[in-house]
Amino acid sequence: MMVEEFWKSYEVTINSYADLVSQIEEVFSRWGKKNKIFAWRGQTDASWPLHSSLYRRLLWSRGESFNEREMYQQEGKILTEVHRWGLHMSSTLGRLSVLNQLAMLQHYGAPTRLIDITFNPWIAAWFAVEPKWKDGSLMNDEKDSRLFAIDVTGRLINETTDLRPWEDDFKRPWDGDPKKPDEDARRTYLTWCTKVFAWRPSHFDGRIAAQNGGFLFGGVPISTGPKGPNQWPKEPSGAWKIDEVRAATSVSLRPHKFDAKRGAVGVAQDAVYTFRIAGGAKNDIRERLEKQFGYKHSTIYPDFTGFVQFGTPEIRNTAPEKTLP
Repeated sequence: MMVEEFWKSYEVTINSYADLVSQIEEVFSRWGKKNKIFAWRGQTDASWPLHSSLYRRLLWSRGESFNEREMYQQEGKILTEVHRWGLHMSSTLGRLSVLNQLAMLQHYGAPTRLIDITFNPWIAAWFAVEPKWKDGSLMNDEKDSRLFAIDVTGRLINETTDLRPWEDDFKRPWDGDPKKPDEDARRTYLTWCTKVFAWRPSHFDGRIAAQNGGFLFGGVPISTGPKGPNQWPKEPSGAWKIDEVRAATSVSLRPHKFDAKRGAVGVAQDAVYTFRIAGGAKNDIRERLEKQFGYKHSTIYPDFTGFVQFGTPEIRNTAPEKTLP
């Protein structure tokens, strides 16, 4: 419930396909003239936090919030194992950069700090209303879903000169240790944990191409940044505690309400807007997106892995209580 409370004062509710079209067009109308770049993400349940798979699994195993240093250490252990297995080398690409290693791990379901995004708002909307099944029945279809629009202008590493080398780096370009005595290292850490970054990888995989996909990443949010306190206002007064922020998001996003009438004057870089899609509107939106854009599982997940996951939804995907001898 607290996750929903965190986003509640900023969200705009979408009750129909017409509302969806209006809000997406308004984002581009408002910010297109300023050459803003947005990353989009859809989640089928509005109560879910915006967490990376690594953060989520560590949270489940520990049962409490944790900081970037712990995240960094666990990430290092995973990358070490990747090397031990020899998976840091590709027969076609040679040695993989750290980001490419993480992208491959993410693709096959291993925990990483990367968060899947798309640069196409309509695909993100499809993910928000995507049909998912358990035991042949739709899951979460009656629940409200959530759509995020994240300003990554100046933080898309492919298109930012000083960040572009990250794509090919064999070491992690971010530093998760705040205790290093070097002032530059500490500044790097503080920036890493108060900003978000995005990466549009090369289309080494057909699914990324089909989804116009990419990744969002950054350090675990902290309460002190390079220029002083780093806070998240809480209505009607006060600020969210850092553990409450981390419960809602594992990256340092700056939520703002998108008001089409007032605009978003003065909103700084790294803003995120969130739209709550009413459960009752999901089926109609889904049908419209399929008819107008052709979005469905076979086009969004055009590979054998996708077929295994979604190709036969009418067949039970859990074992019966009684097993055969």
